[in-house]
Amino acid sequence: MDTPKKLGVAFLWHMHQPFYKDPLAGKYMMPWVRLHGIKDYFPMALLVEGSDVIKATFNLVPSLIEQINDYVENDARDIFLDLTIKKASHLTAQDKVDILKDFFKVNFKHFIEPSARYSELLIKKGVKPLSGSALKNVVKSFSSADLLDLQVLFNMSWFHSISIDDDINLKDLKEKGKGYTEQDKEYILLKQKEILSQILPAYKRLQDAGRIEITTTPFYHPILPLLCDTSIARVSTPGMPLPKRKFSHPEDAAWQIEEAIKYYTEQFGAPPKGMWPSEGSVSDEALDLLISKGIDWVATDEDILFNSLARSDKKYRDPGSLDRRVIYQPYNFKIDSRHIAMVFRDKNLSDMISFNYNAWDQREAAWDLIGHMNRVSDNLRRDTDKGILAIIMDGENAWEYYQNNGRQFFETLYANLDKQENLFSTTISDFLDIEPPKKNLSSIFPGSWINHNFEIWIGQEQDNLSWDYLDKVRKDLVKFTKEFEKKAPRGVDGSRIKEAWREFYIAEGSDWNWWYGGKAHVGADNPFDKLYRTHLKNIYKLLKKPVPDFLKISIA
Repeated sequence: MDTPKKLGVAFLWHMHQPFYKDPLAGKYMMPWVRLHGIKDYFPMALLVEGSDVIKATFNLVPSLIEQINDYVENDARDIFLDLTIKKASHLTAQDKVDILKDFFKVNFKHFIEPSARYSELLIKKGVKPLSGSALKNVVKSFSSADLLDLQVLFNMSWFHSISIDDDINLKDLKEKGKGYTEQDKEYILLKQKEILSQILPAYKRLQDAGRIEITTTPFYHPILPLLCDTSIARVSTPGMPLPKRKFSHPEDAAWQIEEAIKYYTEQFGAPPKGMWPSEGSVSDEALDLLISKGIDWVATDEDILFNSLARSDKKYRDPGSLDRRVIYQPYNFKIDSRHIAMVFRDKNLSDMISFNYNAWDQREAAWDLIGHMNRVSDNLRRDTDKGILAIIMDGENAWEYYQNNGRQFFETLYANLDKQENLFSTTISDFLDIEPPKKNLSSIFPGSWINHNFEIWIGQEQDNLSWDYLDKVRKDLVKFTKEFEKKAPRGVDGSRIKEAWREFYIAEGSDWNWWYGGKAHVGADNPFDKLYRTHLKNIYKLLKKPVPDFLKISIA
């Protein structure tokens, strides 16, 4: 793939959901894999496929893939799906309250306001959030026809316009707007299942055609540096309060990497070349593990590079005064004779897409972004043969804030990027094939893509308590495992031990701590806290041990 063009543009769309299922209950406690699968994961692939030349990298987290497969292969159910499947005339009083509480959880501007019926139902409920007792009074004014329309309108909001354009029945249902029937709802649910079944085949098809690269993340999305050693957090945040119990289990980090590679290979036919570590989190120890597992390259945030250079080279002592052009080239992180390539994202342009361009005219936003890319190309360092501009961000969360889920933005961007004289779209592996790293890093600044530290996941009281719980439960699990190896308790076999460890690895995921403290704004009724403690409680239930009292009390 040789090209005379100067700047390779590498999009990396990070697709992730935590593990929402309670395996012992056999139910998904949140619906976001199903709903984002319909609205985001499938159309994001189709938008690339609809362009003639665009290339991109998609990072598919194994915990997401596993859940998509569960919906498709095992008819998995979530609590929102249960509320949708029930006939409106058969809903219990609590069902009705739950529907009023949850089925307005879509972007108001783009999904409720344009629909006269959806707006009418919101006004009837009341625009302000209501407590459970208040909802019990309000729901009395909702007829079965109102609730049926609400079931349909909520689920219709999660279809992308590409899917609606491709299906005359969905288009008719959108235009119908109100007065829906149970048969209408059945068709919507059937179509959701169909779209979910097409997601992974679409990505594999694009991968096999050389249009995209698929990468992965440690299996249940843990913060690798913190699994290796929680005390690493104090490098970027000196004096940070740490959990009472130090958590240091690089063997768990190794498991999360190994299982991710294994599962990815089963799904896509070959091991991944690259990895986006959870939340872009890196440290020397985490990178050493990735090298040992055969990963060729890793990506993270520009601030990690700036701070790494400031630590290692006197001329870069002030990270704030660094020449931004240093981020537009790959680097080798070297340990002895071993190395891994590193790419650093342009935070400014990535954040413009995430947080700013949604308020623009979409075509103008796409052309503005291309203009920025051209300026980067014009200003590349003279010692750079070809540069790489990495735009890395969540692949699902931004688009509901865009008109029409950002469709015009993507279509304009993808249709015109490769027409620029000095720009070409590329996967990260393709770029590294033509422009391998020339510069080395002997040490990496430990941090994530959020403020180049780990403060989201550790340091606050609730975060630290959750780490202490993790450590306590792990010690119990190790003890239970040793007991089993000596003499298996009645009713506990090897499969239960394996499932208990799986629940523990799920609990190591990053998302649970994301929602604690002032970050959550949900108080004691925190569904992520409940699910985190559920996974830990399940360990004791699987092994027929008493659940400790501390797991019965909300951390939030």
